[in-house]
Amino acid sequence: MIELRGYDARDLDAMFRLDEECFEEPFRFTRSAMRQFAESRKARVVIAESVGALAGFAILHAEGRVGYIVTLDVAAEDAACAVVGLHVFVGNEAAIRFYERVGYERVGDVPAFYGDGLDAWVYRKKLEQT
Repeated sequence: MIELRGYDARDLDAMFRLDEECFEEPFRFTRSAMRQFAESRKARVVIAESVGALAGFAILHAEGRVGYIVTLDVAAEDAACAVVGLHVFVGNEAAIRFYERVGYERVGDVPAFYGDGLDAWVYRKKLEQT
């Protein structure tokens, strides 16, 4: 069961560790940058917990009616879903190794997904239904 709640400064260490797992340089944040983004007055942070542990988080910065997703980090897969999909930068070798190690299969690509010259691989994983 995933529960959603707002950010608390005590979440920072777990968020930083998850960001290190999810992204490799230069896409991961430093601890101080993570704190700045999460604690900005423009920030809207959602923490996802499963059994008291961090399962993921999102940081959005809002400027009036425009929002920008700064980062979205996920550690858990929702067993209610039959298939989970994601995009990963083609040069993010650590993330690619991680996703392939935990059962994701590369099913396609999206040129310029992250901007000009920054292509993405598309991955999918079928989840066991319980």
